Amino acid sequence: MELTRTIVTVAGSAPVRLSVIDAAPVEAAQGTMVFIHGAGGCAEQWLPQLTRFVRNYRVIAFDLRGHGQSEAPRSAYTLEEFLWDFTQLLDRLQVREPFILAAHSFGGPIALTFTAAQPQRVARLALLATAPEIHLHPVLEMALKLPIPLTALERLRPVLAPKLHAPLFVIKRVLAGTLFPWRGWDLLPQITTPTLIIGGQFDFIVPPSVLQRMHRMMPGSRLEIIRYARHLPQLERPQAVNRAIEHFIGIRRSWRGEVEDDDILREEGLL
Repeated sequence: MELTRTIVTVAGSAPVRLSVIDAAPVEAAQGTMVFIHGAGGCAEQWLPQLTRFVRNYRVIAFDLRGHGQSEAPRSAYTLEEFLWDFTQLLDRLQVREPFILAAHSFGGPIALTFTAAQPQRVARLALLATAPEIHLHPVLEMALKLPIPLTALERLRPVLAPKLHAPLFVIKRVLAGTLFPWRGWDLLPQITTPTLIIGGQFDFIVPPSVLQRMHRMMPGSRLEIIRYARHLPQLERPQAVNRAIEHFIGIRRSWRGEVEDDDILREEGLL
């Protein structure tokens, strides 16, 4: 199935046009899954999940403001702005609730804050490589916080962010102004929504030890550490991530699918 994009305009202090992937199965959908990418990412970072779950669910993935094909206004890029965009987007797309929400990295603060405030709207929550406190290497954090002209930052782009889907002024405001100061530990005990925590075994940004602390603070949550993955497990080990999500939301593979699927066997090193 082709995953086409549409434009949704969300209104705030100034309207922003967001680029959205919105697809549904041919048969009746079992529900809706919404995916939020991280800072510097884009909706396509969820393609392995979108193409899998669109068989059963309406799937929605959008580019955050300033990212991918969405508009990049000269706004502050605060968490409140992203939450407003997200809430407006759900309304504009008439998303059936409660829905399944998946978030990666910086998408985590958006998803955690939204779910804590409006638990009745989220059926299940999947958190990938994200935590209530996220840091990069101290040298990189310092570089982003310094009042360096963007022209100088642009020269550092190959080192700071070689695979970026957002202008550097957006990344600087999102990371230095919003993500690095954010602390969401107090939110965790408030979340009663069934939650799946997924992380990469070799993720230095959100290491397994942090995820284990999250798991302890979220009663009833599940923790899955994806072997050999780093900070983008949904792309690095997509089949493993998909299986974890399938199990979490109640999709069961057939005996033939589990044993004879070439992609799974290849990923496990059996082909």
